[in-house]
Amino acid sequence: MNKRKGFTLIELLVVISIIALLVSILMPALGKAREQTKFAVCKTNLKSYGVLATMYADDNNGVMPNPWMCFYNSHEEYPGEPHRYCRWHNPDFDLNLYPQYAGPFWKYLKTKDIHLCPTFLNVARKKGDQHPSHAPGIPIKPNYSYSMNAYLYEKKISAIKRHAEVFFFGEENLWITPPYNSYAFNDTAFWAYHDPAWDSFGTFHNARKPDMEDGVVNAVFIDGHVEEVTRLDTWRLSAPDGYKMTPEAVKNMQK
Repeated sequence: MNKRKGFTLIELLVVISIIALLVSILMPALGKAREQTKFAVCKTNLKSYGVLATMYADDNNGVMPNPWMCFYNSHEEYPGEPHRYCRWHNPDFDLNLYPQYAGPFWKYLKTKDIHLCPTFLNVARKKGDQHPSHAPGIPIKPNYSYSMNAYLYEKKISAIKRHAEVFFFGEENLWITPPYNSYAFNDTAFWAYHDPAWDSFGTFHNARKPDMEDGVVNAVFIDGHVEEVTRLDTWRLSAPDGYKMTPEAVKNMQK
């Protein structure tokens, strides 16, 4: 008698079902691993920012950069520029291609390939046009994804207390979420020490909800360490007395 060789249809379907089940189990884990890799790259980028910002200050009598003019040499629109709020994603102002626009801090950063968080790129494609004064027609092709704590505007590093508790550069929110921010990411200045709240830390890393309102981001501090931060950390970490500027504290003072 000849022995039967090969699979029956039922056996083949069982094997396919098992493979599909294994894939469904592994895919979330692989996606999480990819996101954690992107998160680690972002932390490394910001670590480099902290080192280079300190180098800048050392070369300038201990004075930190001007947050609004650290990357670019003008706080106003350049001739023909639709709006400076689009500069972060306008390919016509890519500083590696157009160095004539570069500000004083850029020479420490150029050619370093540390300006974009991989996770930010995906979020920017979805929400990058939500900032105020977005000019229709300007493509969302990010030139950078980090901004400087505006509280530190041309201050001396030696004048700031508790270097491990005041952030230097961080990741802003890309969309408006009252009462935490009234502006989305739109320039190189992260201005949270203000009433009303203009900017806040983002929530787009490791978010569990579809609206991405419950995630975290990264920030580098004056002492050079990098840590993940939440939106509610924004004001406490923006200045030595930043806790006074939280939306809740400001609201209570206005009563």
